[in-house]
Amino acid sequence: MKNRLVSEALKAFTKRQRRALYALMVLTVLLGLAGPLLLSSDPRTVLTLQRQYRPGELSDEDVIAPSDFSYIDDEATAEETAIAARSVLPQFYYSISESMSIRSLAEDFATAVQTGEAEKFVSQNGIRDTENVASRLSEIPGSDRPLIASLINESVIYLLNEGVFSEEDLREAQDSGYRTIMMEDSHLPFRYSGRLRVIDSVIVSGSEYETVSLLSSERYPDIPSSYASLVADAVSILVTPNVFYDPLLTTSLRESRASSVPPVLVEISRGDYIIQKDTVVTEQQLRTIARIYDSSIVSVSPLKALGYLVFLSFMVLILVYLLFFFIKYRYRLAVYSMMFLVGIDLTLVASFFLSRLLPEEGVVYIDPFLPFVLMPALATSITGRRRVGFSVALVLSAFASIYPGSRSFSFFYFIALIECCLMFIRFGSERLDIIYQTLFSSIAASGITVLVSFIYDLEFQVVFTSAIAAALNVVMSFILLSILLPIIEKMFNIPTAYRLHELSFTDTPTLNRLSQVAPGTFNHSKNVSEMAYDACKAINANADLARVGGLYHDIGKAEHPEYFIENQAGKNAHDEINKTLSAAIIKSHVKLGVEKAKEIGLPQEVIDIISEHHGNDLIKYFYNEAVREAKESRSSMVSEEDFRYNGHIPSTVESAVVMLADCTEAATRTLKNPNHQKYDKFITNIFIDKMNYKQLNNSQLTINDLDKIRESFIHYLLGRDHQRIEYGKD
Repeated sequence: MKNRLVSEALKAFTKRQRRALYALMVLTVLLGLAGPLLLSSDPRTVLTLQRQYRPGELSDEDVIAPSDFSYIDDEATAEETAIAARSVLPQFYYSISESMSIRSLAEDFATAVQTGEAEKFVSQNGIRDTENVASRLSEIPGSDRPLIASLINESVIYLLNEGVFSEEDLREAQDSGYRTIMMEDSHLPFRYSGRLRVIDSVIVSGSEYETVSLLSSERYPDIPSSYASLVADAVSILVTPNVFYDPLLTTSLRESRASSVPPVLVEISRGDYIIQKDTVVTEQQLRTIARIYDSSIVSVSPLKALGYLVFLSFMVLILVYLLFFFIKYRYRLAVYSMMFLVGIDLTLVASFFLSRLLPEEGVVYIDPFLPFVLMPALATSITGRRRVGFSVALVLSAFASIYPGSRSFSFFYFIALIECCLMFIRFGSERLDIIYQTLFSSIAASGITVLVSFIYDLEFQVVFTSAIAAALNVVMSFILLSILLPIIEKMFNIPTAYRLHELSFTDTPTLNRLSQVAPGTFNHSKNVSEMAYDACKAINANADLARVGGLYHDIGKAEHPEYFIENQAGKNAHDEINKTLSAAIIKSHVKLGVEKAKEIGLPQEVIDIISEHHGNDLIKYFYNEAVREAKESRSSMVSEEDFRYNGHIPSTVESAVVMLADCTEAATRTLKNPNHQKYDKFITNIFIDKMNYKQLNNSQLTINDLDKIRESFIHYLLGRDHQRIEYGKD
């Protein structure tokens, strides 16, 4: 069904119009693609140096930033990450299991010393005794053995509490440049848990002798030096490392610390000095210049450009496809489609120059400055349908989203801003309507801009400037709309709300002549106009168009007014001619009306109503009279086609409503003592008659619409035929 409608819509284009449409579609895509490509290779952002510098050299020139520029310094980020990772000290942990094993061995050894079985214990436990500690312990007197055993136990416990480190683990930390280590916070009964240790102050495996000798001398100053030496040697063969390096924990903490380092963002404002003359050039300054230079070279890869091309082509096709469905007058499709594409092209050109110039003026957030409101508002005002304007807004927003300066939320920002502005457009004719839509649209635009600025976390000054820019953008767009709309509607004879309002005045040369030569027809037309207007308002159709169509639908009767009953005061002009000629005269008012409408420049939509307000219906009165006369005279059969109107059946809702109003207004004048019930029955019969003769088949009116139209007609007619009370003579 949809494909058939599109095919029929394309047939409404002439061959030349189709070619022009395709050319404009291609041009729109190319302009949309040119923006990102040209902005990505703007030569004014290229920095040229007098010579190639190296870090540490003195600069011979001033290098100034041509525009705002920011980038993530990968090298500086890597350096910061390495520093953060290195700040994590080597992690050591206290082994409770190793400590308990050593302590248990020491206690058993002390017991063996007291019983004189030290040599046997050393042999059974495979303890390496290079200093002959066991045999030396066996030679001491038995009375001194408890003291020696106690000293051995105390010394072992002291060493275990202090922590004995592996020499290999400490050397690895020292070779990495560390002089301090961190003890893991394990919540164990170890006094250094979670604390820093200086490597030079810890006890290293193999250096226990000196520590124990010093400890023994301090605690027992009267003990013989030979005993102190013996205790130290005994402890040395018993104690092994109980504090170890944890490489997994160290690596994990370093990775976590490194990942928490934010990227180093280098931000440069327009006019800032990147390098000043006679100063030392740093590596970071050279990197900044290189990044600015690289950004000036086309950064859009062939595949990315191809993706842009397909995407933009798809969006343009969507726009044209939507126009085929949203624009109900097929003869307007060509003009509207090309007009909107040209408008989009001009908007893209203006947006390109603004996107190029605004950053040079220090504008950080350019979205509120882009003129994306004017074209959707113009499309809405011209067609009288917001969905057409939204379709244009959809394409413009999609094009803006691929600009180099666009942000992640740009597409949704433009959609929200333009849609709000379109919702405030009033299809009225009062000057206050323009002020209303401009005021509220600018306020909405400012509010949306502020909200999006909060999302981008912009500075207050930027937020304030952006909100003001958005409001002024909307105001200027509506000012331009007020200027362009009358010009466009005049050039293309478009029935906008303002144009229809002008045409609805009855003080025009055509209607003035009708009121003079055919006052009955003129009054009838005014009634039909108001009935159609009220009915269309009830069903949400174009009431202004129906009102104008009703006013002008019978202007063809001004040529032969005496042949129409509403203008006859006594004698009937049809009594002197045959019924076929009468029907021809009656039918001619439609053709004459169309010719007159074209002559005075009425919009095509109004001309359609004039040509369709009788459809191809039968002129029943004269047809029935002709049939009766033929039977009486026994002449040849009467041709029904001679008594049918030559027009097309109504093709729009407004045209159908005018047809029903025309029939109803004329026919109900024959009712005597009318009331609501009589009107209801009478009008229902008229509607059924029109449906039986298939006059409403193309009008898209629903049964629900017909019910609302009938009620609207009844309400109007009751007011028209209202009888005043009779006043007394006194």
